[in-house]
Amino acid sequence: MTLRPEDPLVPERASDDPSYRDLLIELERERERSAELESQLERKSQSLRRANGSLVALARQVDRMVKERTEDLARDRAEAEAESAAKTQFLATMSHEIRTPLNGVLGMASALADTTLVEEQAQILDVLRESGRLLLSIVDDILDLSKIEEGKLELERLPIDVVDLLDAVCRQFQPRMEAKGLDFTRLYGGALSSGGTWVNIDPTRFQQVLTNLLSNAAKFTDRGAITLTADLTDHQDGTLILSVTVRDTGVGLSQAQVERLFQPYVQADASVHRNHGGTGLGLAISRQICLRMGGELECRSAKGEGSEFCATFRVSRATPLEKTPEPDQKADVDVIARRRWRVLVAEDNRTNRMVLHHILRHHDLDLLWVENGEQAVEACRRVEPDLVLMDVNMPLMDGVTAAGQVRAEERAQDRNPVPIIAVSANALVHQVRHYLESGMNYHVAKPIRKDRLLRVMAQALLDAPIVEDSA
Repeated sequence: MTLRPEDPLVPERASDDPSYRDLLIELERERERSAELESQLERKSQSLRRANGSLVALARQVDRMVKERTEDLARDRAEAEAESAAKTQFLATMSHEIRTPLNGVLGMASALADTTLVEEQAQILDVLRESGRLLLSIVDDILDLSKIEEGKLELERLPIDVVDLLDAVCRQFQPRMEAKGLDFTRLYGGALSSGGTWVNIDPTRFQQVLTNLLSNAAKFTDRGAITLTADLTDHQDGTLILSVTVRDTGVGLSQAQVERLFQPYVQADASVHRNHGGTGLGLAISRQICLRMGGELECRSAKGEGSEFCATFRVSRATPLEKTPEPDQKADVDVIARRRWRVLVAEDNRTNRMVLHHILRHHDLDLLWVENGEQAVEACRRVEPDLVLMDVNMPLMDGVTAAGQVRAEERAQDRNPVPIIAVSANALVHQVRHYLESGMNYHVAKPIRKDRLLRVMAQALLDAPIVEDSA
């Protein structure tokens, strides 16, 4: 059979074929499913595009917020650092400005004590000197608290005979206890009972805590006794716990007073300040020292039944050192008297010059006085002194700059370095470190203690190379 062009390719009755109809129905369903899937895909794509747009916008917002927050934090940090620097500078300035007149008060009082006084004058002088020392201790407490708040309290770990240090502190308080008619007892337990126990600890800060506890006990106890108990026990981590307990029969404290006792600037109540004075800083500082040394400072007390303060310190065993003799002022004087040393004194303040004059006048020294750093540099160049006492804050050229120029000229001319002692009312740790790093050899803080100055002068002269006079 021959097909004609107009004849259909599908047989006329194919639509009646059930399998064919099923195929058409399935194809139609596939087209619908495909259309539905395409529609769903389009809707999903649109949703994803919208979500992506939202994410991009959110990311930009987050970036903007992070940038703004970072800028805020940087600004806050800069402001905090500026405030901290301003506070440090303020405290340094106040320390200097208070120590400078105190140097005149205590220095002239010391000079007056070297003269002949009637009994009434001696009593007045004692009050004057004690008041000056109290003011100095208040300044030191404020500076200590500032260092604690800024995290700049520096601690050392030095080998110390604990019993010797305890005895030394107690000896300082013995006359005060006896003057008040108090029984003062020391009890050493455990490893301390036999003496000669060496541990690594910061002796200055340890002594500061003991002094605060004993001073408070003596201040608030009018009758009865004060007992100091010390013990050294092993801790489970291999270290040692050094505990010192000071118990008194004084006025005692209520629970409410105990709870706020270690807060800075807080005393038991207003009457305490009126009756006994003080800033309320000693115990707060002592507790922070104990905490930074791995221990604690706790108080147990009851009103009218006395108080008990227990300070603990985490320490380690130390190898005993050969004990050095106590500072001998006569030995210092002997060093200073060996020859007529040429001593250059650079000091612009008239009162401070008077204090130094009264301290040094009994020693046969060739003293040369200048009033600023430029004159000090010129004097070192001209006379080559054996020792320089250098103030720091001076006009025209400060002491640090002057010391640097002196060292530069010594190196250029291959001269032996002259010992330079910084004698300054700037006594903060970072200030002293700066002076020693800038070419000075020693530091003596104002108010100047005569024994301290003579000891440092003797040490400087012993350490310096001896250059004989050419004459």
